[in-house]
Amino acid sequence: MTTNKHHNKLQVFWLIALVLFTPLTGLSLNYNIFTFRSVLLLLIWTVILLVPYVIFRCKWLYITAVSLLFADGFINLFHWTILKCPLNASSIFVFLNTNSSEAAEFMAIKMTPLLLLLIPYIILFIIALKNIPLFSFKSKGEIIVWSVLWLCIAVFLADNIIHNRFLRLAVPDVERAVISFFKESKEYKELKNRKLFQLDTELNIDEPMLVVIVIGESCNRNHMSLYGYDRETTPRLQARKDILVFDNVISANSNTLCSVMNFLTENNMEHHRPLDSCIHIFDVLHSSPYKTYWLSNQSPIGLWENGVTNLAKNADVTTFVNVTSSSSMESTQTASFDQLLFAPLQSAINDNAEHKVIFLHLLGCHTQYNKRYPRPHALFDDSGDKRTRVINTYDNAVHYSDFVVDSIFSMLENYSLSHSDIRVTALYFSDHGENVYDDGDYAGHNYTDRIPRANVEIPFILWFSPSQREYLKVHSPYIEERLHAPYMIDDLFHTIIDITDIETPCFDKSRSLINNDFDSARQRKLEDGNIYTP
Repeated sequence: MTTNKHHNKLQVFWLIALVLFTPLTGLSLNYNIFTFRSVLLLLIWTVILLVPYVIFRCKWLYITAVSLLFADGFINLFHWTILKCPLNASSIFVFLNTNSSEAAEFMAIKMTPLLLLLIPYIILFIIALKNIPLFSFKSKGEIIVWSVLWLCIAVFLADNIIHNRFLRLAVPDVERAVISFFKESKEYKELKNRKLFQLDTELNIDEPMLVVIVIGESCNRNHMSLYGYDRETTPRLQARKDILVFDNVISANSNTLCSVMNFLTENNMEHHRPLDSCIHIFDVLHSSPYKTYWLSNQSPIGLWENGVTNLAKNADVTTFVNVTSSSSMESTQTASFDQLLFAPLQSAINDNAEHKVIFLHLLGCHTQYNKRYPRPHALFDDSGDKRTRVINTYDNAVHYSDFVVDSIFSMLENYSLSHSDIRVTALYFSDHGENVYDDGDYAGHNYTDRIPRANVEIPFILWFSPSQREYLKVHSPYIEERLHAPYMIDDLFHTIIDITDIETPCFDKSRSLINNDFDSARQRKLEDGNIYTP
């Protein structure tokens, strides 16, 4: 009897070894982005897949369960060894849009001895198939253990379903990537086929206007000395006397795609419509005399940017300066500095259109942080322990963003000096924040149950030309009193309409930060379902 128990334990060991092989490999390859929750999820779904075998004792049910676990692990292991990260929807998109020659070229570049790890993994699979464990319910203790285990799993799944976070928190990497791929592909196709809506609009001004919207990336304002950080990361912006710095602005979302799709459309956290039927900011601008530009240092390729790219292509002029990578994931591993946008921005500024809105989409402080800035902007050493290195490189990225944003404001300042008749407005903000050891022992903008404040607390800075300042003193006299007002950028759609002086039925004055009728009492509900409290 004892021998049989030991033998059964050994058989269970081979199964667990198979399940844990991939996540433990990921842990060793890239600890920065590894999450131990992924291990827990794999163990939970292992138990779920084994339930039919445990109940009916059919050998083929065990073989089916183990084969599914092997396939899941094999796909993710391959991805980990090649790209040092778990499978994601972006990778699936790129794979399905790659021909054989491109795939061969990619593999030639990415070929690594780490692929040999697939061999022991396959061997583990064969051993696990041959060693079928026997689960019995002969003792009261075994029945209690299995009952408690299944009850805990059922409660875990039910809780995530009830709180609408099943996909994000209860599904393993591979399956979540596949589901997200099909979900985002649907929206991508809807946006791709969508035509601009013609809206009823009226322009309330006669004088020329230039509006520049600078969209930062992953910038946590708590790492900006402009907002009180103890390191001198933003000396240029601090030296400016012509900007309005808002210190109580947040993003509702913790990722680029959701954030951008909210603040450039009429959607917000209280009301959401399908992207192909809701009104976008380009619908409004194209229904008015404005000429629009989208200048981006983000990759136009890959699922992360698909929706954004298709929305951006509605602009009259679309320019992507970061086109050397084959995917949005790969683009973050290479250096494409935001100053590449200066030349196309200057061309857009000099365009003789009377009314212009220019969107700039920066790479900002996106991971990898050490690839977001040129060496001369490495203010802090890329050395020390892991925590120190990460914080230093992130702060260097913030320091470089300070240079970029200040340079943009200076370009507009120089332009307005020679074009005093043109009212110029510039807005800089970030799509979301970044948790760089501010809350917990990790860096990134992922989260589990509750979004860390660092993920949503963002900079929000306005610059006005002298002529625009004079205009606002009359028409928006309360704007400088709003520096501490609570605001969430899912309402930016309305603020942009307000800045451009467009009158249209979809404009809600109470949702515009610069409007005299702004509603500062709105509850700020985040994507995790919780209300943000400063």
